Amino acid sequence: MMKVNKLFNLIVLAAIVATAISCSSESGETLRPPTAAEFNEMRTKALERITQTMMFNAEDGIDFTSDKGARFYLPASQIKLNGTLVTGPVKLEFVELYKNGNMLVVNKPLMGTAIDGTSKGPMITGGQFYINVTKDGNQIDEDYYSMTVPAENTEEPPNPDMTFWVGAENENDNMEWDEIDEQRGGVVWGEGNDYNLIGRFFCWINIDILYNLLGPKARVWIKVPQGYDNKNCAVYVVYKDQPGALAYMDVWDPTEKMFTEHYGLAPIGMNFYVVFVSVYEDHYVYAYKDVTVEDNQIITFTQSDLRGIDEESLIWLINNM
Repeated sequence: MMKVNKLFNLIVLAAIVATAISCSSESGETLRPPTAAEFNEMRTKALERITQTMMFNAEDGIDFTSDKGARFYLPASQIKLNGTLVTGPVKLEFVELYKNGNMLVVNKPLMGTAIDGTSKGPMITGGQFYINVTKDGNQIDEDYYSMTVPAENTEEPPNPDMTFWVGAENENDNMEWDEIDEQRGGVVWGEGNDYNLIGRFFCWINIDILYNLLGPKARVWIKVPQGYDNKNCAVYVVYKDQPGALAYMDVWDPTEKMFTEHYGLAPIGMNFYVVFVSVYEDHYVYAYKDVTVEDNQIITFTQSDLRGIDEESLIWLINNM
């Protein structure tokens, strides 16, 4: 059955690529590089489309089940604003991401730093989430909540080594993740077919583990078409058959006009996809290369590599690589 499903995915993938070619630069359409604002607007709209919102009465607490079956619970006794119990309606905002394609279109890749401060690199997720609770537009005080997350959302049984991570965007609008232990306010454990967590952060959080990439690492350089840079495009690494491990090239060299990274994500001899993503008008522009890592390798994307694609098809393509 797995072979049949894989064959079906390859057939659909080929159909998507064939359809996308009709929107390519080969069709005579000039794919003008977007402004930074246009690129960021596409990401913002993609995030807005998947943000789930719900109004609750604070006196009842919050017991919310997401579209993918994740349950978020915050008792009434812990819904406070400036130390005072809140009454009346409160608003929950909730985002859940489990697979590479869904993470890519909203620019929420998985690169992190462990508690020891030295272990860094790409991660494998059991689910990443944005959680916020507000009263009349004001974020309530951070206090402990609980969540239950079906492990089937990432197509794997619960991994007992998963831990709690907190994310924040850096000055380049890229996500950086830091591991949190129980003393700092976050704990994760597997039970049955679910992950369970207790946390106290209203922000981006993650059930994650560092990807154990063995062997000597090489620096990989990505050259993008003229007119593109770290403000109007992005380059990601999609690991084959690992649906919850999206890395990204986070370093832009303005002199060489190439992307690279500083985490050491590329073991020599490893085979993965490198994906270029930008936008043009109301659709995405993408290209990808099937890469086997060599030392000091330069991977080049040209204008003729670029294809136009809609959001749904791009997500499907990345999720099924």
